[in-house]
Amino acid sequence: MPPLSLPSWLKIKSHRKLVTQLHVPTVKFLGEQDGPVERTAKARWLPILSASPTIRRAFLVRASYEAPNDIHVMLALCSTGGPDLTLIEALRVPYADIFSRDCPLDMVFVNAAQESDIERVCPPFYTAV
Repeated sequence: MPPLSLPSWLKIKSHRKLVTQLHVPTVKFLGEQDGPVERTAKARWLPILSASPTIRRAFLVRASYEAPNDIHVMLALCSTGGPDLTLIEALRVPYADIFSRDCPLDMVFVNAAQESDIERVCPPFYTAV
């Protein structure tokens, strides 16, 4: 699998940038991240995603990057366009309202092969109509 380039939202310290580019050589998708709080976030993301004509599907998936115990939560976006920092910022706002400042969320625009790998372990929570 090709490396992922993750625009990671890291809101840990006020002096850090909200969006940081990460390059991850290997990713293993583990399964859906779901629970009452995550369903609230997903519900708040739905109108933002549906207003973006380039977004086809979205997944909230657990993934390991380097080591099996290095697990992250990733918002994986399937887009007909490329990475969209305006959309990332719009999605970050409801997430920041719900979760702690110390709870980062990685957001990534995935390619078709990565989307196929994700859908083997996680259903999409958003599909464009």
